Amino acid sequence: MKTLQIVKRIVKQTVNDRRSLALILIVPIFIFTLIFFLLGDSDYKASIVESGMSPLLMEKIEAQDLTVESMSIEEGKQAVKDKEKDALLYMEGSNIVILLESNDNVKTGIISKAVRNAVKEFNPSGEMNIEFIYGKSGANMFNSMGYIMLGVISFFLIFLLAGVSFVRERTAQTMERLMMSPVKRWQVVLGYTLGFGVFAMLQSVILLCYVKWVLKMSFAGSLIDASVIMILLSMSAVCIGAFCSIYANNEFQMMQFVPLLVIPQIFFSGLISLDTLPYHLGALAKIMPVYYACSALNEIIIKGQGLGSTGTQVIALLTFILLFFILNIIALKKYRKI
Repeated sequence: MKTLQIVKRIVKQTVNDRRSLALILIVPIFIFTLIFFLLGDSDYKASIVESGMSPLLMEKIEAQDLTVESMSIEEGKQAVKDKEKDALLYMEGSNIVILLESNDNVKTGIISKAVRNAVKEFNPSGEMNIEFIYGKSGANMFNSMGYIMLGVISFFLIFLLAGVSFVRERTAQTMERLMMSPVKRWQVVLGYTLGFGVFAMLQSVILLCYVKWVLKMSFAGSLIDASVIMILLSMSAVCIGAFCSIYANNEFQMMQFVPLLVIPQIFFSGLISLDTLPYHLGALAKIMPVYYACSALNEIIIKGQGLGSTGTQVIALLTFILLFFILNIIALKKYRKI
């Protein structure tokens, strides 16, 4: 009977806690629905360029729902580099070369499958090589996808650090005592943001140095440029974590934001090509700071571009920082009335 009473109490508490109930019943359905759309069969129609290929082979490739256009090799390479076309097909000796901009699992899979099927039917003894403009075809997953993990893990850890720390500041009534002094709300938010931001920035720089010099990640661009992006991402994570903490009464409630705010960003970080997603789901990436940070890291680490080529991403990250800084001031006044 005592055990049954404990069970009843736990069930009653959970039912009355809407956050926990949603975390158990609704959030997993939301996440796996998202995964279904993102990782299910893609209806993406790849567009390729051919140069000097057999017309019969091209007909068989085009019959597999790919669009084919003829160009010179140089024009084709430029079209792939500018992302106007997905791949360039040309002959190098007796081998067929598929040239893509970078290692995109979805596009590489669609195009290589179509070419392989056509080659088997037309010339069973033909060989096929896959090459990339940025990155090496033989590169391991760490070198080709490591920049994504840099953005995702950094954002996740700093989001938790900031959110949990802000909750502790309130539950310990440290913030309440601070607000009794002649200090403005924006000064409180700025002080906390910069205070936690120092450690967030330190973590970002140490992580970059570690993966470059200890783990030997390939860096085509500048470490300083990558550090700027990581610092902007870390500051946006601090501001977003602080904003979420306003609506959390304890550390467990802060953790409940992770499935809604962090996990979806993983799928829109560059792990999956956004233009291959159905129902225009790729547009959701525009409201996610991890997308902009990973996009900028891709330009710097993989393509070797400078910080000047990431202007859009830098502006977006600065916008997130400013937006959530203002929201923190408003939320602190409206919901906590300290």
